[in-house]
Amino acid sequence: MGFARRQDATYLEVNPAWELATGYTRQEARGRTAVELGLTTPESRAKLLETAARQGQVVNHELELTTRSGDKRTVLQSLSTLEINGEACWLFVLHDITERKQSEQRLREREELLSLSVAAAALGRFDWDLSSGLVSGDTRWREMYGLARLAPGEPSAVAWTSGLTPENIDAVNQELQRHQADPANPFDVTSEVFLPQGGSHWLRSLGKIVAHDTRGNPARMVGMVIDVSGQRAQEQQLERMALYDALTGLPNRVLLERRLRHSMQLTITHGQRLGVGYLDLDGFKPVNDRLGHAAGDRLLMVVAERLKRALRLSDCVARLGGDEFVILLPGLDNAAQCEQRLGAVMDSICTPYSVDGEQVAVTASIGYTLYPDDDADADTLLRHADQAMYAAKQAGRNRFHAFDAAQARAHRQRHAQGAELAAAIRRGELVLFLQPQVNTRHGSVVGAEALARWLHPERGVLAPGQFMHLIEGHAELQQLFGEWVVDTALQMIATLMARGLRLPVSINITPEHLHRRDFADWMTVRLARHPGVPPQLLSIELTESAALYDIDHSARQVAQLRALGMTVAFDDFGTGYSSLAYLRRMPMDQLKLDRSFVSGMLTDGGDRAIVHGVIGLARSFGCSIVAEGVETVEQGQELLRMGCHLAQGYCIARPMPLEQFVDWAATWQAPAQWMEAAGVTHAEPAAQAAPVQPAPTAVAVEAPVA
Repeated sequence: MGFARRQDATYLEVNPAWELATGYTRQEARGRTAVELGLTTPESRAKLLETAARQGQVVNHELELTTRSGDKRTVLQSLSTLEINGEACWLFVLHDITERKQSEQRLREREELLSLSVAAAALGRFDWDLSSGLVSGDTRWREMYGLARLAPGEPSAVAWTSGLTPENIDAVNQELQRHQADPANPFDVTSEVFLPQGGSHWLRSLGKIVAHDTRGNPARMVGMVIDVSGQRAQEQQLERMALYDALTGLPNRVLLERRLRHSMQLTITHGQRLGVGYLDLDGFKPVNDRLGHAAGDRLLMVVAERLKRALRLSDCVARLGGDEFVILLPGLDNAAQCEQRLGAVMDSICTPYSVDGEQVAVTASIGYTLYPDDDADADTLLRHADQAMYAAKQAGRNRFHAFDAAQARAHRQRHAQGAELAAAIRRGELVLFLQPQVNTRHGSVVGAEALARWLHPERGVLAPGQFMHLIEGHAELQQLFGEWVVDTALQMIATLMARGLRLPVSINITPEHLHRRDFADWMTVRLARHPGVPPQLLSIELTESAALYDIDHSARQVAQLRALGMTVAFDDFGTGYSSLAYLRRMPMDQLKLDRSFVSGMLTDGGDRAIVHGVIGLARSFGCSIVAEGVETVEQGQELLRMGCHLAQGYCIARPMPLEQFVDWAATWQAPAQWMEAAGVTHAEPAAQAAPVQPAPTAVAVEAPVA
């Protein structure tokens, strides 16, 4: 602030704030004008004084001053008249607004830059009154929404729901709620907007709530809109390439898996059934080979169209590749409905096709499964339907075949039980029981057959019939079980030898082991791990059917083992092929007469004749013969009269643990009737100790070695 004479505008007085603002001292300013000090130009000063003289005062006149240091400052100059000591003077006030002017300039520059950026990016600006639900915007925004240019006085706002579908409206509301809950992240939603004149645009709106009402509800949002229709089209194209088959336009494997999982969820929710069909064309390959791949592709395109027409809108058909398709049939009540739909599909496929002017015919083989009757995951459902499709092919093609879910559950259960058996072997829960083989003529123990038992911790002692079926078709378990049986039998022979019993022990060999290329070498390696056990004390029992399957291989393997000293017996003899040519080619040491003939020989003439024949056959081939399943003294007595002196069965003893067997062998005596039939009047017991009865829980069911 300061004073100056009106007649010549020389300064009379200035205050410290003026000194600070201009850089001149009070002494320097007094008696001099602003022009003389260089604060302003003569023209600017004259204009200011002229205005003040005319109006009597000046309020907030914007003026540029140059300070003593040469800085340019923008000030607001105010002048008013007054008298000091009778002399007319000006009272002037300066207000430095340089920083404000600079801020305003920067803001204008940013606004201009933003305007250029918005124009360059083709952005539209909007202002959304959230309270009323009306939204307005600039010219570009109106163009994006297909709105006409505004006429003078015409309202610019429209309802924010204009052009939006119910699904898009829900999406906008959800995004608005999210943004209100988390204002740090901007409102961001992409919607398809349908234009009044037809067609649609995909628009992405980004905004921010800038005002709330008195109750804290959002009241106003401002933001920008960008047209992303081109980007969306590219995304849809990429999505189509990723999810749809390029040739037929049907869903591919990726989209099929999504729809399958979704259909499975809906099926459980609604308590219905989902049909999953696997379709393969019959006769497509000859057409493709004869007419060429291009013609084959055209045929597949027609097939795809027929499949779509034959199905309901709620159904789905996908192409996996080649001539394989998958069909999803949701909302079924039973298998009959599924087969009805598949029948319609097959009818549509089998109608002849015209390809390159030639009539061709193809049919379809379809396998299907029903979920949740087939309670499997998505991948397994497809695999089950595929398996059923192959069954349809094998049954003659041009038909559908249902997957047996109960059989699949049984298979899974069997697999789990197989794993349990493998674990039991490793835990040492399996043992070998011994069932004696005796000479009824001499009343002596001549050997034993090793039979597996599972000492189950919960179910007790299990016979082979309760677990041996788990080994069939399970290569890893067969290997594990086979090694365990052979090694355990060799250890038992060594224990018997240490107890003074030099007796041969026989084990059963499964076809899977016999048919191994290196079966004899494998057995030789296991024998080498027990050098104290003579090979002569280990006997292997084979079934006729197993040996005959590949008789040349079997004969070579058996001959190699017999060369080591091992003996070979044919188990259950008489129930298989019993070919004399086969017997002549196969080296053997013993035949085992099947229990079925022994049990009926006293009452059935046919069984008796077979027993006579087998005994004579064994004698002709120089083999010993053992009768299995001898359960009565009379059976043993009759066998003795017929020339069969070796026997095993319940009449003699049930299978028993090793320690029991040792005690039993020391005390066993043959029945008196056998001694009389053999012409022996008195038999000494093998030992004076009282006989030990075998465990009553043991069951004499033979277990082949896996």
